Amino acid sequence: MSAADPAGRIRRIAVALDASPHSLQGLALAAGIAAALNAELEGVFVEDTELLRLAGLPFLRELRIATLCESTLDVDRLQRELRAAARGVRERLERTAAELGVAWSFRVWRGDLEAEILGAALDAELFALGRIGRFAPLRRRPRPTAPKPTHDGLLLGVLYSGSEGSTRALSIALELGIRHAASLVVILQPATSADTATLRNRALEQLGPVREQTRLVSLEATDSAALAATVRNLGMDLLILDETNSLLARASLWTSLETLGCPVAIGR
Repeated sequence: MSAADPAGRIRRIAVALDASPHSLQGLALAAGIAAALNAELEGVFVEDTELLRLAGLPFLRELRIATLCESTLDVDRLQRELRAAARGVRERLERTAAELGVAWSFRVWRGDLEAEILGAALDAELFALGRIGRFAPLRRRPRPTAPKPTHDGLLLGVLYSGSEGSTRALSIALELGIRHAASLVVILQPATSADTATLRNRALEQLGPVREQTRLVSLEATDSAALAATVRNLGMDLLILDETNSLLARASLWTSLETLGCPVAIGR
């Protein structure tokens, strides 16, 4: 079983990158997906214009962790550091793609990370996004948490509401599950509880032969807290959703990525 028809296959996967360890983990995940789907991998290095704007403010100071010295932010130095970081990320992308035999490309995107990041993928059919830049996890001592559930291989989640976009997202997840030998959890998001049975039957029909191996979970479409808890408790490695999902709204995007605790892949 595969996703949709040949015309709908994934040809290019874009991944948003910076130089953080969290971002490089996302690169490795996206590269594995690209290899499984025989797709091109496009690395998009993000330069946040809001960060550059803030760096130009005279009252803003930076504290160097290594020396504990405080100084005024230097915009020129910041831009040099960004260029150097972009070169390093490009080299990492090239090595990773070569190891997996994946075609690749790289470009630098400059814009408002908070407001415009979803436009950075251009014509890629799948856009992998995690917490990067000023929304990346802080380097602090981690709080005690429950151990992450162990499972064999990649565990994919997909949000399914029955819409055209979510049907496409489920098709992507199915193809990736088959080609990457990944396990799949379908998170049903009915508009009302009365729609749950109908939505479940539609999902099972699309799952076809793998329905017995796929876990289905039903959540209210507006219950973001329950969604985050489900993703974390199951230990999902990636959550696939379509670009119209409310989790991607400007006001909630970065909060959603923080609470989910895993990157998302946005079907377009």
